[in-house]
Amino acid sequence: MRRLSGRVVLVAAFLVLGASGGCSFFSGEKKEKPPSLEFSLESPYSTVRTLAVAPAINLSPSRDFDGLKVSDTLYEEMQQVRDLNVLPLNKTLVAMRRLGMRDISDPKAAQKLAEALGADGLVIPAVTAYDPYDPPTVGMILQLYTPASDPLKNDADGPLSRPETLHSNPANPTVVAEAAGGPAQPVSQVSAVFNGGNQTVIAELKVFADGRAPYDSALRERTFLLDTDEYMRFVCHAMVRRLMDVERTRVSDR
Repeated sequence: MRRLSGRVVLVAAFLVLGASGGCSFFSGEKKEKPPSLEFSLESPYSTVRTLAVAPAINLSPSRDFDGLKVSDTLYEEMQQVRDLNVLPLNKTLVAMRRLGMRDISDPKAAQKLAEALGADGLVIPAVTAYDPYDPPTVGMILQLYTPASDPLKNDADGPLSRPETLHSNPANPTVVAEAAGGPAQPVSQVSAVFNGGNQTVIAELKVFADGRAPYDSALRERTFLLDTDEYMRFVCHAMVRRLMDVERTRVSDR
C-alpha cells in the first residue's frame, strides 16, 4: 500500500509539473513561448526614402471588400521595411482634396500627387481578384510612381511599361481602364494572384504565419485562410516583399 501511494505521489508530481507548463523535469528550466516574429524587410535604397500609399483600386468583379482598408493594411506592412518612411493613406486623401483630385486619373496625376506629398514615390494598389471563401483568392497589382524629378527615377529610356492606366475614386471604387501613353509610367510594377489552395502559396503562408499565428492554436497558418482580413494582410506583405525585390534590382542596374 505504501509503494502504491508513493507511485501516486510521483505521478501527481509529474502532473503538477506538466500543468505548470512550462518547467523541464530534467533541467528545471521554464519552456519559453517563442517570440513574435516580425518579417522586417530591407529597403533597397541607399538612404531613407519616403513612400506614400494611394487608395486601392478595385479591378475585380467583387464589391465585398473595402479598398481603403486594403490600403491601410498595405501601409502597415510597408512599415515593416527597415529604413523606409511610409506616409499613411489619410495624408494622401488630404493631399488629393487640396489638389481638387477626385481620383488618380492618369500617371501624370500620380506623379503630381507624389510631388505634393513630398514623397519619393507613390504606391498605388489594385485588387484584381477577390474571393473570400475557403480557400480564399486575392489578386493584386502594386505600381510605384515617382515625381517627374525625384531621386528614385530611372534612366531616361526607361521606366517599366504597363498595359493600362488605372482610375480610382476613394469614395466610389468604380474603375475604368484605358490605353496609357506618354513617358509618365510607373518605375516599378508587381502583380500576383494568391490562391489559398495552391501549394506554393500555402508554403509562403506557412513562413509568414510562423511567429504570427497564435502560439497555442492548432490552426496555425489556417488562421489566415479562415480570416479574410488576415489573409489580405498576408497578401499585402507578400506584395511589398516583391516590390522591394524589383526595386532592388532596378536600383542596382542603374
